[in-house]
Amino acid sequence: MRPTRPLTVLVVNPFAVLGGAESWLLSVLDAQDPVAPRLKVEAILLSDGPLRGEFERRDIAVTVRRTGASGRHIAGSVLWLRRQLHNRDPDVVLANGVKAAAVACPAARLVGVPCVWVKHDHSFDGRLTRILSRIATSVIATVSDVAAAVPRNDVAVLEPPRPGEPLTTSAARDRLAAAGALPQAGENLLIMLGRYVPYKGIDTAIRALAEPGGRNWQLAALGGDEPARPQERQRLAKLAAELGVADRVSLPGHVPDAARLLTAANALAVLTRSDGPRTPGREGFGMAALEAAVAGIPVIALDDGGPVARRVTGSKVHGPTGLLTDGSPTQVAQALARLSNRETASAMGAAGREQSASHPTADRLSAACGDVLALAANRPGAGLVSTAPISVVSPVLNEIAVLDRLIPPIAAALGSGDEYLLVDSGSTDGTREVIASWTDRDPRIRLLAIESGTIARSRNAGIAAARHDFIACTDAGCRPDEGWLDGMRAAAAHHRSAAARGAEKPPELFIGVYRAAVRRGRIFEQAMAAVSWPDPVELRRPTIGRTIYGRLLGRQFSPSRVDGRSVGFTRRAWEVAGGFPEQLRAAEDEAFGRAVRATGAVSALTLDAGVTWYQRGRIGATFSQFRGYGKGGGTSRSPKLLAKDGIRVLAYAAAVVAIVVGGWWAAGAVAVAGLAYLWLPLARVARRRHWLAVPLLPLCAIGKDIAKVLGTAETLLVRPLFSRGRA
Repeated sequence: MRPTRPLTVLVVNPFAVLGGAESWLLSVLDAQDPVAPRLKVEAILLSDGPLRGEFERRDIAVTVRRTGASGRHIAGSVLWLRRQLHNRDPDVVLANGVKAAAVACPAARLVGVPCVWVKHDHSFDGRLTRILSRIATSVIATVSDVAAAVPRNDVAVLEPPRPGEPLTTSAARDRLAAAGALPQAGENLLIMLGRYVPYKGIDTAIRALAEPGGRNWQLAALGGDEPARPQERQRLAKLAAELGVADRVSLPGHVPDAARLLTAANALAVLTRSDGPRTPGREGFGMAALEAAVAGIPVIALDDGGPVARRVTGSKVHGPTGLLTDGSPTQVAQALARLSNRETASAMGAAGREQSASHPTADRLSAACGDVLALAANRPGAGLVSTAPISVVSPVLNEIAVLDRLIPPIAAALGSGDEYLLVDSGSTDGTREVIASWTDRDPRIRLLAIESGTIARSRNAGIAAARHDFIACTDAGCRPDEGWLDGMRAAAAHHRSAAARGAEKPPELFIGVYRAAVRRGRIFEQAMAAVSWPDPVELRRPTIGRTIYGRLLGRQFSPSRVDGRSVGFTRRAWEVAGGFPEQLRAAEDEAFGRAVRATGAVSALTLDAGVTWYQRGRIGATFSQFRGYGKGGGTSRSPKLLAKDGIRVLAYAAAVVAIVVGGWWAAGAVAVAGLAYLWLPLARVARRRHWLAVPLLPLCAIGKDIAKVLGTAETLLVRPLFSRGRA
């Protein structure tokens, strides 16, 4: 049992300062297992600063691409990042912030790399947020308030974790003294954390110090300069001098581990306000307020109804953890006057510490973020190590010719607690005897003999007899990859990890991938593989063209469509769905998937569980196969399958009418439409260098479509007519 390879992640971060968004990201990275990290990370920064050093200290390769805020600068960086993605080939991109998403989401979509956008605040909550949320593969919000502006129902809310314990008061004071931010004797210290930008409200706190209630307070604003507002620190210093409080205001800039120094303060202020359409307007999660709660000091915040205000208000269990104001200097000064009372401040600080004790830890955030990234990359459980046993089930019937490519790779990957059930439904060619010889040598391999029936009946019998709660299935016509079982094991680990964290709906159904085998010199098989079957390469890199083609014209891997060649699921999902429908002789796996999802269970794709599937090599057998798919789709009444068959009928009918009735222009239009229909098969042939198959592509496509439509029509129209005739 081996873990699947780690997930390769390219982080794009807009700023190189150390603010709340950067703290969230570093928490995700630092909570990984240092021996076997789940994420293998590289980083691109759109500006330079202290964050670069933090990445390098963690042995993360960093590239700086300085990017301004103008559309020209953004567009240039999109094209630059597109080339970087081609060269680096990551599994997924993590865009940490709005500006990062404005660059990373379009670039990733052009290349087909999945992109996860992390939204930290309310900046650009209008049109830009709607556009980026459509382009992104997945969206993470750091608080539910921020998620509300995203027009998607699958946003993952991953709050920043509870920070580590702060320094002792004396140690924190020593560090502040070294940074030039120690309060004068007999005065209280108010701290603010964040970049020097107008909307953070540092000027409001400076003005409050000049009010009567703030005259026995000193302010230390710890943060970095904002590249877009390089003069802000000078403006604040000038304001302090004009108000006569310069001796009580310190602006030391970036102070390492500033959050751990809050024990030296008497209060923390969070006064973020709106300062135009390009600013957040208010705090998102408000990490500084949580850090103050852990340090046991009260918080002064705006009464804006946001997350910080709600935590400051407290609850029936925990009293108020600070004071709310309207954001005016006068009210801030009045709050400072109240907090000059040490008993009041101490009670609020204690309530904050109690409230923060139950906040999720960094390892929980890291695991949840890793799950979102892995699902976006179609690699659930990537990098996870699992020893929990699973059951593998394969239905067989007269498969003696293929057992030597089916059983050995699975047997070699079985763990000590795993089992492999081969369900035989009446073989007469020696299949049972070969399997019995394997069971004699390996007790983990079991033979289950049942009466004849559909493949669905065989699967259900095997699953019912299985000993474990996670079941993986593959068919006798497949050769599992060396890592197929490990990929399914990783998917099972993903489900268990998410369930253990209390995720609302952890995935319970995992669809693996398959490649259509092409035997040497079989041109017909080359053409059918290009025309009829999806390619895992296209799932890993779902470019715009591939995605549109797959949805409208062709077959593609989808989390909503189960394929029995490679699938894994929990026993609960199988039971709630009622198992595989045994009355169907084809498309039973697709019907099972719809039944599972109808119960509310979540499904996911996994590139790590792949098999090679062997096509039928003869034209007649292939025609019968697709006719059977049509019958199965008609019997199951699958809306998607029936809709595609209907589109096929209309398209061919329109083409015939156009050619017969229309002139040369109509024939030309049909030819262009035909090329569009064969665009992706032609691209597959070119990628695989199967040039001799090109002339067969139109014939294979037409034959496949006719066979499917005939099978569907036979089920929906012919059989009901005969049934009424007999009645």
